[in-house]
Amino acid sequence: TKELTLEEFKDRVHHVTASYPWIILEDPEPVGYAYLSQFNERAAYDWTADVSVYLRHDAGHKGYGTALMKQLIRMAEQDGYKHLVSIVTEGNTASEHLHEACGFEKMAFFPDFGYKHHAWVGVTYYVLRLSDQFEDSPAEPEDRDV
Repeated sequence: TKELTLEEFKDRVHHVTASYPWIILEDPEPVGYAYLSQFNERAAYDWTADVSVYLRHDAGHKGYGTALMKQLIRMAEQDGYKHLVSIVTEGNTASEHLHEACGFEKMAFFPDFGYKHHAWVGVTYYVLRLSDQFEDSPAEPEDRDV
């Protein structure tokens, strides 16, 4: 909803990387970044992570988003997550296509759920199931120390 200051951005990176992966794609300059973060603070949801992918405005439609997303998916699988969740703002067709191309499914739509750029917008929850194995006593995901 507003541009972060450098300090706010540093704080976000520090907070996220304390428990989750954050990756940057360069070609040769930075063109985007992506990270996993906490889906819900309750311990029952420790095996689900939230996905965020950001590209420079001029970096769309070059495969960068797909490369970032696929790497995040690989990392999440290796770390033991069972699901990834991503919230996409209504009208962001590039993000919708990215999620669908990477295997995410639309699971829910909430109209007028967020407020961005002076307007109420709907959001779609996209989910990627990473595993069909659900143990009775699963190990904690590896990167998460919270």
